[in-house]
Amino acid sequence: MVKTRLTTITAMGVVAATVVAAPVVVATAAQARPPSIEGKWRLNPKETETLPGEEAPAELVMAITKDDGKVFNWTVTVRMADGAAGSTSFSGAIDGKPYPIAGRPGSTSSFTWLPDGTLKQVSEQKAGFVVEICEFSGGMKKMECSARQTDLKGRVNTYVESFDRM
Repeated sequence: MVKTRLTTITAMGVVAATVVAAPVVVATAAQARPPSIEGKWRLNPKETETLPGEEAPAELVMAITKDDGKVFNWTVTVRMADGAAGSTSFSGAIDGKPYPIAGRPGSTSSFTWLPDGTLKQVSEQKAGFVVEICEFSGGMKKMECSARQTDLKGRVNTYVESFDRM
């Protein structure tokens, strides 16, 4: 089994002060959502920070196979320098609800589009949780995810993962 982080993308919940304000927030988030992020995204090791003590993968590719506004599916495959390989996958929606991560028993992720067009992922597992915010740039050819990982003792690590669209 390969031990590595799986990039998660989630969105923050928005609390509306009044019922009238809620539709405005939802409409803004819907307008900020890009048409689709389908495709293959390769981890750029030169622009990615690894956590202390964590081995950087030789290759990590996220294949987003469905993103139509209702269904969101992806598979991440990783190969380490010693040749060990593995994968995880997600099948759900970008609706803020947690869905299980195949290949990581007991883990879930939820995804949400934020009004500014970033994608937020919250991943929970037995060891703690990760909140990751991903920005898209360069004509949707670059994805940079800033993450905050918190363990059960409240210890926090931050890191950045950078992906190039293939």
